[in-house]
Amino acid sequence: MSYYYSAREKRNPGRQAFLVEFRHPLKSESGRPGKKIRKGLGTNDATEAQRLVAELNELLQEERFWSLGARCEAERRFDPRVVDIFYSEIESKKLNSRLIRDRALPFPPHEDGYARVLLVGVPGAGKTTLLRQIIGSHPTRDKFPSTSVNRTTTFPTEVIMREGDFSAIVTFLSEHETRFELEECISRAIIEAIEGDRDNVATTFLKPSDMRFRLDYTLGEYRGSNDEEDSYDYDYPLSETNILEESADVAEGETHIIQQRLHTIIDQIIALAIKYRDKICSDLGPLDSMKPEDKNSAIDLIQEEAAISDEFVEIVGEVLEEIKSKFSLVTVGKFDKSTTGWPIAWQFDTGVEGRAYFIKSVRSFSGIAIKSWGKLLTPLVNGIRVAGPFYPAWTEKPVRLVLIDTEGLSHKASASGDIPEQIIGLFNEVDCIALVDSAKNSLTHFAAGKAMEAVVNSGQTRKLALVFTHMDAVTGDNLKGKARIDHVFGGVRNVVENQIARSVSTDLSRYLLQHLQSSTFYLGRLDAAEAVPAYPELRRLLDAFEKTAPVPFAPVAFPTYSHEKLAFAIQEAAIYFRKPWRARLNFEPMADTPPSHWQSIKALSRRYAEGWDDGFHLAPTTNLLNSLIRAISRYLETPLEWSGKPNDEEKREVIERVKSAVIKDFMLLCNRRLRELPQPQWNSAFVLKGPGSTYERRTEVEGIYERWVPIPHSGSDYGTQEFLDEVKEIVYAAVKAVSSEIEASP
Repeated sequence: MSYYYSAREKRNPGRQAFLVEFRHPLKSESGRPGKKIRKGLGTNDATEAQRLVAELNELLQEERFWSLGARCEAERRFDPRVVDIFYSEIESKKLNSRLIRDRALPFPPHEDGYARVLLVGVPGAGKTTLLRQIIGSHPTRDKFPSTSVNRTTTFPTEVIMREGDFSAIVTFLSEHETRFELEECISRAIIEAIEGDRDNVATTFLKPSDMRFRLDYTLGEYRGSNDEEDSYDYDYPLSETNILEESADVAEGETHIIQQRLHTIIDQIIALAIKYRDKICSDLGPLDSMKPEDKNSAIDLIQEEAAISDEFVEIVGEVLEEIKSKFSLVTVGKFDKSTTGWPIAWQFDTGVEGRAYFIKSVRSFSGIAIKSWGKLLTPLVNGIRVAGPFYPAWTEKPVRLVLIDTEGLSHKASASGDIPEQIIGLFNEVDCIALVDSAKNSLTHFAAGKAMEAVVNSGQTRKLALVFTHMDAVTGDNLKGKARIDHVFGGVRNVVENQIARSVSTDLSRYLLQHLQSSTFYLGRLDAAEAVPAYPELRRLLDAFEKTAPVPFAPVAFPTYSHEKLAFAIQEAAIYFRKPWRARLNFEPMADTPPSHWQSIKALSRRYAEGWDDGFHLAPTTNLLNSLIRAISRYLETPLEWSGKPNDEEKREVIERVKSAVIKDFMLLCNRRLRELPQPQWNSAFVLKGPGSTYERRTEVEGIYERWVPIPHSGSDYGTQEFLDEVKEIVYAAVKAVSSEIEASP
């Protein structure tokens, strides 16, 4: 066995905890075996650290342990921390955080009278503000959940409205996921540092463009040379209550330390970028003299060489330790940690009298207040669930609801506007899907229309409710009373009659409009502590939420579908998916889909090569799922004939049932065909480097789509027939299952 695969313990300057550093024999980087790994040992004791590293070296010296199948044997021989350090690098990357929350704080069953409501909408629509009103959260005293002008919610916030004590469970990104996100942030900053200025490097590192993994919340606000007075920045007076209720404020004495650390990190990133820029340019020539394609390849090469360097691993390790140290600032509740000490979840319970303290404690994991930047754990959270007597003052009756607030649609800039598969997967689990939008927009945002389309294509039309906020902002001499409501609902008609009718069917559009006449709600001034004008409509909305799932009809007939038309529908779905992707890969122009940047294509390749599912803005599995749902929905809306003489309601019930039955299997199919089966090809695309690599990578990605999502035609090969048969089998199975249910019903 080569000494190449050996481990050594170390400790970062100023830190007590020991780390281990080694090259992993089953991990590669840029096509080279032996990716350097640095992970915490979960101990401050030097003797124990040496023992653990000695055990890891034993494992590294015996190749029989180098597979997941050998983990059980390794667990019998080595310390659990050693086993976790080695095998977590080759296991599935994502913890089932939903399952962790379910076990610690399960949703109450429907049998106890609870209804589940999913809140969806574009960023800034007012979803979270609406949630605050429903759960009685004061906008200045509680500030929970957090709100801002735009793009605040980046993980699901689940609220169980029940009597009794307050309880919370917060789940986090794993150490592996956090390191991955951190590597991406540093890699982007390195690319910026090749030609950008210092302040832009800091911004790229701390504030990713999708505004999700915001390191400035946890590491602090960077103060650079370009800071200047903002003419729109006013010092609004804060009440004493507001000041007292701020949690985890950064003290003046801590600000200097935070700035020192941030400037040191930026210095290290810039030095690393310059070192490898000079190295690559000494061989290839100045970047400014290169053609665009060659320049992209050179920048790609600089970033790759930097990313496999010892200095890169040092930066990642130091920042990861800094992030981990922030968990120690939380002194209440209980952390559930991995064997190496990384927090998996945090739980806290308190009595009814401790409401204010409870909310203040939870805010450490959901807050965004700038006074707390440098101490917040918000970017590391992937889900919060709270339970307790969260009741609004404007209703006196007991409320039994589970409210699920989701990340804003198109929170990540995306030309497709497709609804994330994670949200579509929740459609069948909830009793009501509340699409929230600002009355100022009235569904004009393309993602809002896409959301409505996804709901009806998934067979959930009767669960849909529209909630318009900011009704007070819809003003005009002719917009009073009913005229204001008619004006807002006009936007709904526009989407239904021009988008739903054309993309799905006119029958469905008529049914949807009729349903929404009584399932649309109009709210204003929700950001006020006492939104008195909205109370009547809020009560009507609460009554609608509390109703259980729509009572199914008892259909007396079933449709007959054309097998030939199903093949056309699958062809349509493949085209829906492939054509925009050819535009993103710059192979075929498309008016509303610009080519994606080469860095984004590379980042996508890495995510799919390594098995990550982190909500990246390029999401082939989500695109394929939405394409299949849309095309098959059109197909199911147009049966050849019906047995018996069903009325419109009975027809609608059957079609909706079949649609909802295909969703789960479609999700599995999309993940299998675009993530699991072509994973080696994704890796081949990711490791490409050198001149022409950006074009080769695009070609590799297009090849993956051509193989696994082929467009059926008269000369289709075996692979295409296999794709056709898979989709057909799912649709036929759903039709058969619903048919059997109807036949078995009395």
